[in-house]
Amino acid sequence: MSDKKIHLGNLRLAAFVSPEAPLAAFIMVVVVFIPPFYAGSMGLGLSVVGLIFGLTKLWDVVTDPLFGFLSDSWHTRWGRRRPWLVASVPLMIICTYQVFSPDPPVTGLYFAVWMIVLYVGWTLASVSHISWAAELSTDYHERSRISAYKQGAGLVGGVALMLMLAMADHIPGFTETHRIELIAKILIIALPLCVLAALWAAPEPYQNTHQPRLKALDKPARVILENGPLRRLLIANLLLGIATGSIGGMFLFLVEDVLLLGDWSSFALLPWFFSGLIFLPLFMKLSNKIGKHKTLCVALIYHIFASLSFLFLPAGDAVLACIALLFLGANQAVGTYIPAAIMADVTDYDAVKTGKQRTGLYMSLLQTSSKVAAALSVGLSYPILSAIGFDASPDAHNSEDVLNGIRWILFALPGGLYLVIIGIMWRFPLDEAKQVILREQLVQMNRAGSPDPV
Repeated sequence: MSDKKIHLGNLRLAAFVSPEAPLAAFIMVVVVFIPPFYAGSMGLGLSVVGLIFGLTKLWDVVTDPLFGFLSDSWHTRWGRRRPWLVASVPLMIICTYQVFSPDPPVTGLYFAVWMIVLYVGWTLASVSHISWAAELSTDYHERSRISAYKQGAGLVGGVALMLMLAMADHIPGFTETHRIELIAKILIIALPLCVLAALWAAPEPYQNTHQPRLKALDKPARVILENGPLRRLLIANLLLGIATGSIGGMFLFLVEDVLLLGDWSSFALLPWFFSGLIFLPLFMKLSNKIGKHKTLCVALIYHIFASLSFLFLPAGDAVLACIALLFLGANQAVGTYIPAAIMADVTDYDAVKTGKQRTGLYMSLLQTSSKVAAALSVGLSYPILSAIGFDASPDAHNSEDVLNGIRWILFALPGGLYLVIIGIMWRFPLDEAKQVILREQLVQMNRAGSPDPV
């Protein structure tokens, strides 16, 4: 448990976090574009897609912690994280092609199988990269900087992808199928290039291989039950993912069916993601002053008030819609980076309590909660849309009452969940002062050469 500090310059840190751009763009696309595509153009329907999406996401409850355990346990001359990151690339390329370029007619079985395998590839990439990032520094604020850069890379990836789609949408004859195929090509090209950049940019910090061996008895359920801060963070992250996922899953319905933006629908995602880039430096400064967990709460309070605009935006006004979305997207700046930065501190708490270094397992649990949330968000919001009578097929004509119902769901569902998160996280026990104490205890344990808890 070395406390050696690694500080990457801005250029190297940007290169290191660059895989987050295609990885975040991928998960955004899977939530925003894939469900409507398979429900509408591929003809599977809202209820079927919601069910499959939910069940395939829940498979990650098994695979994510299993991989986190394996990556913590498997030491190689090349490190613990880098081999898995490299191995994920060919798997994701194959599965992305299968999911994003299907040959219709498509069955529910086809969709389910390839989504499961695709999630396995994404798990290998995302858990190994986020664990590597968490281990780069032991400093409270430097961890926030690294995590914020990762969030920024994800937002840049989202903005770049949406910009390409917005331009492509104005090409005559450009269909939804063409849009999905274009996304696949972009991701397939970008991912290996960004992984190479990360391998060049940063070392893997030295890890003490003489710590207590991780055993199969380190079961996720037991780990969660024994760690109070971990339980609070995972519950908050789960609710956060459900809230943001429900917005993402209904976003195209909002801009296409409710706001009637037509060819400007993909463009409307640009201010949504660009807002995150604008607010990210502000939230980073706020985090340095009041701490990570309170910054998250402030961001959620802001969103509750800003989301009132969902209820009043007029249809057909692309300019006003983009302005509103520019302010509404502020939470894109904190939704991923703050929970990941907090989880790095939670691993210190675990290491002091147990003498074990289980960053991979802990980060995999964070990823699992996010994926379960994504499953629940679509599995919850799509049946609600179906219940109010919404028809997602391209030629459907939905009533004004149904369209207004979508507005209220977009406001009330995330807003209620955000209030619960604020109650959970406002008095989170691991602040900067506590983390400094934990690091001092870990240094003393390391110097003593004893893995026993203190």
